[in-house]
Amino acid sequence: MEQIVGYQFREKLLYVIDLDERGLFKAHVENQNGKEIFSLSNEDEGGWPGGNLDLVEDGYMRHARDVRGLHEYLQEVGIAGPRSSLEFVH
Repeated sequence: MEQIVGYQFREKLLYVIDLDERGLFKAHVENQNGKEIFSLSNEDEGGWPGGNLDLVEDGYMRHARDVRGLHEYLQEVGIAGPRSSLEFVH
């Protein structure tokens, strides 16, 4: 799963949609070991659908399946490394 690029490992991350129905959206990002490293949801604190995702509302992502925007955000906040890749899993 890891690719050697020069002398550095290239981190391969997966974007997994867990639920997308009836106005409710849940997803997570996992590393190459299958460990969840980030999650996102449009639920409010009571568990009810709350509209758009915060990352969409804040302009980091154009829509819930915007892998590029999510990856750039994860890199910006230090969750994903600069040489990482993010792949959408259906």
